[in-house]
Amino acid sequence: MTADFATWLRAAFDHPVTEPDWYWADDFDDNWEALGLSDEVVVAYLTKLFRDPSPLKGFSLPQVAQGIWFLVGEASPAQPSYTLFEPTVPLEARVACVRSIPDFFRLFVATAAPGPAEKDSDPFHTACYMWWDIFPSWGRPDVGEPAIHQACLDSMVEILSCDTELCRLSALHGLNHWHMNYPQEVENAIDAFLARTSVVSPALRDYAVTARQGCAQ
Repeated sequence: MTADFATWLRAAFDHPVTEPDWYWADDFDDNWEALGLSDEVVVAYLTKLFRDPSPLKGFSLPQVAQGIWFLVGEASPAQPSYTLFEPTVPLEARVACVRSIPDFFRLFVATAAPGPAEKDSDPFHTACYMWWDIFPSWGRPDVGEPAIHQACLDSMVEILSCDTELCRLSALHGLNHWHMNYPQEVENAIDAFLARTSVVSPALRDYAVTARQGCAQ
């Protein structure tokens, strides 16, 4: 039987924050596979979460951070985000999921972290900053269709339009990596951001200039 959305959500987020993370336990595979999730269901659940992240308010931000590493990260043992590049799942569903990611940043990240970004000291900030870094694709032609790549680029640009520093930094960090495969699109996006954004910290502006060249760390 396929686990429902609420059960899946608890399975991904309702864990103590430990070192190593809970999903590296020896019994992880058996417990996760018992949820009975097909790739198509995983995409549907990710989309539902990104579009309406309000259920995450029941968890602490460190728990949410741990869940982001688990759901988004390419090194996750369950690799949920790899379903976005699985051709057996309808392309339109996968594109819709990617295009729902800005909702997550606008509705959850921006409200949870309205102040300065603390990517090096706060676990939640670090996870959000690393979102597009740990995402399974930086736009390589052998990973994902052009429609998925475009959805990723558009999503980063949309996140860049958020007013909060953490959202902008996350998008810039992602665009920085995508410069490797989409240099012109990245440079155009960051140029447009810098041209239209007058209120931005010097540090973020410097980061944007470096990311524009694909040279940010």
